Amino acid sequence: MRASIDRQCCAAASSPASARCPILGLLSRGQKRLGWRLGGHIASSPHAELTSPTPVAAGATARAAAPTWRSTVDEEAVLPLYTCLDGDILTPANKFAYYEALRSGLKALRALGINGISVDVYWGIVEGAAPMEYDWSSYKQLFALIRDEGFMAQVCLCFHGTEAVPLPAWVLAAGAANPDIYFTDRAGVRNTHCISLGVDEVPALDGRTALACYRDLMTSFRVELEPLLGSTIVDVCVGLGPDGELKYPAHPRDRRWNFPGIGEFQCYDKYMLAGLRACSHQVSQPSWGLGGPHDAGAYTVWPQQTGFFNQYGNWSSPYGKFFLQWYSDMLMQHADSVLGIARDVLLPADGSLSFSGSSAGFGSSSSSSSVRPGFYGNGYGNGNGIWRGSPAAAAEPPRLRLHAKLPGVHWWYNTASRAPELTAGFYNTTSRDGYLPIMEVLSRHGISVRLRSAEMRSSEIAPQQACCDPERQVAQQRTVAAALLVPVGLENAHERFDESALARLEASLFDTSVHEGIELPQVQSLVFNRMCDSMFEPGNWSRFKEFVRRVRNRADTLVVPAWRWRGGPGSSMDGMALPLTVELPMGGEPQQVSAGSGSNVAMAAAAAAAAAAAAVAAGNGHGSGATGAAGGGGDAGMTAAAPTGSAGALQLV
Repeated sequence: MRASIDRQCCAAASSPASARCPILGLLSRGQKRLGWRLGGHIASSPHAELTSPTPVAAGATARAAAPTWRSTVDEEAVLPLYTCLDGDILTPANKFAYYEALRSGLKALRALGINGISVDVYWGIVEGAAPMEYDWSSYKQLFALIRDEGFMAQVCLCFHGTEAVPLPAWVLAAGAANPDIYFTDRAGVRNTHCISLGVDEVPALDGRTALACYRDLMTSFRVELEPLLGSTIVDVCVGLGPDGELKYPAHPRDRRWNFPGIGEFQCYDKYMLAGLRACSHQVSQPSWGLGGPHDAGAYTVWPQQTGFFNQYGNWSSPYGKFFLQWYSDMLMQHADSVLGIARDVLLPADGSLSFSGSSAGFGSSSSSSSVRPGFYGNGYGNGNGIWRGSPAAAAEPPRLRLHAKLPGVHWWYNTASRAPELTAGFYNTTSRDGYLPIMEVLSRHGISVRLRSAEMRSSEIAPQQACCDPERQVAQQRTVAAALLVPVGLENAHERFDESALARLEASLFDTSVHEGIELPQVQSLVFNRMCDSMFEPGNWSRFKEFVRRVRNRADTLVVPAWRWRGGPGSSMDGMALPLTVELPMGGEPQQVSAGSGSNVAMAAAAAAAAAAAAVAAGNGHGSGATGAAGGGGDAGMTAAAPTGSAGALQLV
């Protein structure tokens, strides 16, 4: 990658035509807010110091000082465009692989008009040597470089490993002594890149639980990078599984699976099996707790080749419903726990780094569990419920935002069982909406979502017999997010620079069509995957440059509906009733609904937000609102909430 970047990007970085960046306009209908700048000398070496933001004098803008770095508030884009860095920027030894080539690439991207850089922060690099010994030195250098080149940064906290960057050495040592800390398939093969959900609350990692390890890393991140949080680092993606996404590793890249295979359930470590047994005894069906379905096939088979996933298979039997509900709910509980930790650590109760949505999206009144996100539309929320476009908010620095990633498991989507989604942990079939539970978790924590596969078309995917439909899947995910007022960002799944993929990605960014009676809000951001050798090839660079120009020009004209969402005291995490007041645009009357543990939260919110309850019920009325200990409907008519390794509380109702 080093030579390719050096050859292709230097001319682009110095081009006056490409240096113009109209997308860096101001939000709130032209109201200019105070800029912030980093005080002190900014070195150009990789050892630049991390300095705290210093406010610019009233009436001045950050441009007056002619900085070489980004003015975070004054220039925040309506639709921020991020580019991912390649995964080999830092080696497992915590060293730069190619620093100067990276600098050249960043200069080219900045000249093109890219607003931010997305960086994967790997557990195996930061805490690689020994438990609770954290080394942020290389990441500090990287963020200093990103800041100096004028970008904001998005951090992805990766609690998984890859072939290039494995899990911490001490975790691998714990896994050698106790292999059940890893996800395990039916044949007993361990996935050594991912820690099982079963040890979330089991002290199997050098005396700590997995959740404690995640909390400690987030705490170290906040302490060590405090000077940049909310100024350079404005967004944190909380890793929830393989590839940083919320999913089981059901489709591994180690040759056990290949497309379009259905994958396999990953619940055969002793801790997951203990939880399954506990739940099976709760419903007086102990035989259901012996393991996953015996007729679910293997990684590479197609659904019609199995007894479980075929159109009239056992996935719709009482046992199938029980198992799929438990398997999915375990994943949702994991997300709830990790995101709760992230909110507590990164969005403290004092409001110093409170959630503020995205450039045209959410805000929050507080990070406490009893307060819901506060604003949705052309403005900001801050830690005190102040409308960010008002004079009272003018002198406040930007806040930190959190989001989570969902996978794009789109193959076999146009079949009854949607088998790959089931093995990945999403109980999403043609008769139920499997994305309601996770969107409710995100909504409760005030966290946005990033969706993948935004550049894909079903007509381009072979074989056609695989019944792929990435467009419909993304539309379904966005519809549920809109119903629960969860801000959405998009990402492309593959490194593609052809015009077809870029045109589809652009169309997805500005798609505000109506689905199931719900108008999709404007997408909040794009993360382009990724800066690589092929990006800087002349033809690809030219097409990508034109794509960025089109997106910037269209983003300048965006007008986002000013929906406002107020949370009440009943919106805590314990499954209590959630009163929502949604103020409709176009002069609609505010409507209040109560969505509690026995109701469909998404449908109630959608009815108030879009006044289309009938249409929603017709399209998605079978979804389950059950996550964690919250009850819900759904096909199975049950809830599953068994802490791993302990007696559960699964009930048939």
